[in-house]
Amino acid sequence: MQFFQNLSIQSRLLLLVIAPVFALSCFFLLFDFQEQLKSDEDKLGQHALTTAKFLSAVVHNQSELHGRPYIERLLKASQLNREPYLSLMIADADKRPLAQLGASFIVNESLPQQDTQVMQQATHDVTMVKIFSNEAKHALLGFVFVAIDKAAMIEDHRQAFIRNIGYITLALMLCSVLVCLVSRSISRPIREMTAALKRFMLGNQHLSQVKNSLPEIHSLQTTINEISREMQHVEADMRHRIQDAQAQLRYQARHDALTGLVNRQELERRLQQALEDVKQHKANHVFCYMDLDQFRVINDTCGHPAGDEMLRQISMILSQRIRAEDTFARLGGDEFGLLLSYCQVEKAIEIAAQLRQMVEAFRFMHEGRLFQTGISIGIVEITADLKDVGQVTRHADAACYVAKDNGRNQIHLFHPEDDVLLKRHVEMEWVLRINEAIEHNDFVLYCQGIFPMQQKELPPFYEILIRKRDENGGIIPPAEFLPSAERYQLMAKIDRWVIQHAFMALQPLFKTQSATKPFIVSINLSGMSLGDPTLLPYIKNCFANYEISPSHVCFEVTETSAIINIDNTIKLITELKTMGTRFMLDDFGSGMSSFSYLKHLPVDFLKMDGAYVKDITINKVDLAMAKAIQSVAESMSIQTIAEYVEDQATLDCLEEMGVAFAQGFYLNRPAPLSEALSRHFASHNSAPKLSTSQAAAVTVISA
Repeated sequence: MQFFQNLSIQSRLLLLVIAPVFALSCFFLLFDFQEQLKSDEDKLGQHALTTAKFLSAVVHNQSELHGRPYIERLLKASQLNREPYLSLMIADADKRPLAQLGASFIVNESLPQQDTQVMQQATHDVTMVKIFSNEAKHALLGFVFVAIDKAAMIEDHRQAFIRNIGYITLALMLCSVLVCLVSRSISRPIREMTAALKRFMLGNQHLSQVKNSLPEIHSLQTTINEISREMQHVEADMRHRIQDAQAQLRYQARHDALTGLVNRQELERRLQQALEDVKQHKANHVFCYMDLDQFRVINDTCGHPAGDEMLRQISMILSQRIRAEDTFARLGGDEFGLLLSYCQVEKAIEIAAQLRQMVEAFRFMHEGRLFQTGISIGIVEITADLKDVGQVTRHADAACYVAKDNGRNQIHLFHPEDDVLLKRHVEMEWVLRINEAIEHNDFVLYCQGIFPMQQKELPPFYEILIRKRDENGGIIPPAEFLPSAERYQLMAKIDRWVIQHAFMALQPLFKTQSATKPFIVSINLSGMSLGDPTLLPYIKNCFANYEISPSHVCFEVTETSAIINIDNTIKLITELKTMGTRFMLDDFGSGMSSFSYLKHLPVDFLKMDGAYVKDITINKVDLAMAKAIQSVAESMSIQTIAEYVEDQATLDCLEEMGVAFAQGFYLNRPAPLSEALSRHFASHNSAPKLSTSQAAAVTVISA
């Protein structure tokens, strides 16, 4: 079936028409050959018998056989010579031939038992008839033999059969030619149309007209041409739509959907080009950062649709003053950016003043209420000293912040000291975010392991760390918000949040830990908390409320904050140590280091500053400082902890020095406290002791 499906039209016609006809013709010719041969044999046999009987009767009427001349005349008179396959012979009683007509043949020497007999030979059928005298005794006079030459007859019929086969073959060859011509008249236009369709698929829009008289092919060709023309129209329409869609996408990728202005990405791209132009060709370009004043009032009182409409109207008004070579963009919200190409700073200030006046004169009407707004504009000249686009926009933002700080609706040209004001502005924003995070519990607790190196039986440490969750669920590292918290006196609130939530998370763990080897969690305290007289009662209440054993907790204070608040720190340490709490002095060696202070600070652990530890294998000074700290700590029976362990070489060096504990990314990375607790419970249920490897599984990492 697969073979037949792969055949062409011409091959199928030849296979289905010529082959069966040829086979049937040969079959019928063979059948006719056999029937005709049999019929001729029967007819000749009958004729031979009749002739033999006739001659025997003629001779029988004579009293005796006459001489050869008479018999030969008798044979010729029988007209047997008209039959090409018959031979006649008259013999005497001893079967000696007297006369013969036709081809010679052999007669069996044995006497026949009957008067008439047909003898089968290899190549002849011989009919024998006896001749008797008319006398009373009926003496045997002789024999009449008529032989049929089967070989000659079969050969002639075979030759005729072969000729007929040849005629049939010739006729079928002619039919094959006709079939090929007919099939080509069908397949050729189909192949040409197929080739034309392939060219059409490759982009050739022209389909050639194939002349064909067959109505079916003509109809198919007409239909295909109509489809192709329709596809050309569809393709052309689709191409135009795609081009329009691509143009629309390019436009949307570069423009703001609300105002139709250039968006931030496109503005930054053009700012990059302007910065390169300044560095390569010393061109003059100026960037203006604009922020509408009191725009939030419109949104809060009238809703966002009204605010959007106001932004559209202001964008249309300001666009009228923008030069063709300039780029006016909406950066987001009520913020706009303006790139003034090939413009001096003085001209830029003049243009900015005109824009400010246009906004000041603008009145927005909504539901019968009239609103007036202003715009603060920060200007920065793009110079070759600026490193990148980020620095350009940051300077312009700083100048805009100064303009707002000066009373709003102002224009300010950037100066280097404006960055300080912008940093303060960012820190002020963090104050609000930190307070909201404390109120809504947007902080997240992490922890990291601190592992014993000298005495493996010592309890493992877990330092509690804090992170903040952003609006999208991401994690913000403490370096982003702790400086603002320290500047604006928020560290005490953060410390209390950490203590409370750490105790809440650890309460189930400590309830199941009593029968096993204890471990220690370390909680950081800021310098502000050390100076807070209410911190000690707060910690005691937390121990009581959450049923946490003080011996499992270690508070960690930095060297600088401890020395600044030396009296309060000593009092806090003394009170809590009487309860069983431990203390650690963090970042020792980074600030106002003085070994004499250690005499008055009853701490249990001393953590070396990571600045000495991370280069301890390559810096001799760092190694000497670390050894000095380790030596003093040993003499005072204070266990040391080395942080920032980043490789095996550092770990080996610290272990050789005698450092008690190590902490760093090489040992393990921080993970969320909840995840660490779940791992700890799993390991606690399966083993009575918390091994070092299990302790590593419980630690947590900062983002």
